[in-house]
Amino acid sequence: MNIQEILVYVVLVIAVAFLYQKFFGKKKPKKDCGDDCGCH
Repeated sequence: MNIQEILVYVVLVIAVAFLYQKFFGKKKPKKDCGDDCGCH
């Protein structure tokens, strides 16, 4: 494997991990989050 293939696989793993976290990660509540969460 050359360096270009290694970089492609690394980027692919990062992208899959990001999508997994976005869709299957902890769901943060949108309401009743308190005064210190920075949502207002």
